[in-house]
Amino acid sequence: RRKCCECLCFVDGKWAAVAGAGQLPMVLVSWFGAAAYSLWAAGRDWRTYKEAALLPTELQWEYAARGARPQAYPWGDAPADPTRAQLNYGTAEAINSLDPKSVTDLPLRPVAEALGVSPFGLLHMAGNVWDWCADDYADGMKAERGGSWVGSAELARCDYRRGRAPFAKGRCLGFRCVDGVPAASA
Repeated sequence: RRKCCECLCFVDGKWAAVAGAGQLPMVLVSWFGAAAYSLWAAGRDWRTYKEAALLPTELQWEYAARGARPQAYPWGDAPADPTRAQLNYGTAEAINSLDPKSVTDLPLRPVAEALGVSPFGLLHMAGNVWDWCADDYADGMKAERGGSWVGSAELARCDYRRGRAPFAKGRCLGFRCVDGVPAASA
């Protein structure tokens, strides 16, 4: 039996990426899902996701994006352009005219593509998809950083921050995990 969503299909008892989506960022995942995955990927009990997510804090995220030097973007202070980051360089009409049937129809770039490169060599620290952060933002919302293919270059600045409800999912919203500290032994 086959059951599909935007990015994954459940076939013969296993989840697999939709053809062509395996190198794209995971999108349409809530903060709760990202937090649970971050623990599972580190070999920890994913059921503790509300207390112990291995998503970056905003401070970790910003340092990873810009390094020790205050700069506008991961690559420095030069303006964003299509050779540096996957952002919306067009108009809202272009975004609103999209009618994707699959995640592969979205203007996402492969996660290994050298765009939005930070001083540490991390990729897509500006653009492609927003990254959920571990921190609360305000009023029950969780922080997100980095900008996306939907937004302008201003939203992809290293110091730009905003929040979203933790149950929200979006085609321009993803996550990255941090390398966790080993669990304390009892």
